[in-house]
Amino acid sequence: MRATRQGLPLVDREIQVLGLIAQGGSYSEIAAALHLAHASVKNYAASAIKKLGARSQAHAVHLAYQAGIFRRERHGDHAGYTAHIRRREPICDDCARGEIAYRAERRTTRRQTSQEAAA
Repeated sequence: MRATRQGLPLVDREIQVLGLIAQGGSYSEIAAALHLAHASVKNYAASAIKKLGARSQAHAVHLAYQAGIFRRERHGDHAGYTAHIRRREPICDDCARGEIAYRAERRTTRRQTSQEAAA
């Protein structure tokens, strides 16, 4: 459990659900990802919103970032990968896969640009 800005603790599941909401997940998608019932996800979200004193899901996510519950760094892409490097941390699997995808996309874009210039 982590204390919120107002001192009310959020349980780990509430933090997980709120984190997936922050990533744009719907209740159905979150339920499938966490192997929970749709109603359970809805209850965890409502509980987190209430404990944070938020007016909406978006407000709850904002307050969670302000309270330090979530880290501001991106994850699973080039920015997440470089954040690990800057902090001299081990690179997580999601960020490694994101970096591979980023580099592949850059190579493809460069090839297309050079082919268009040659044409």
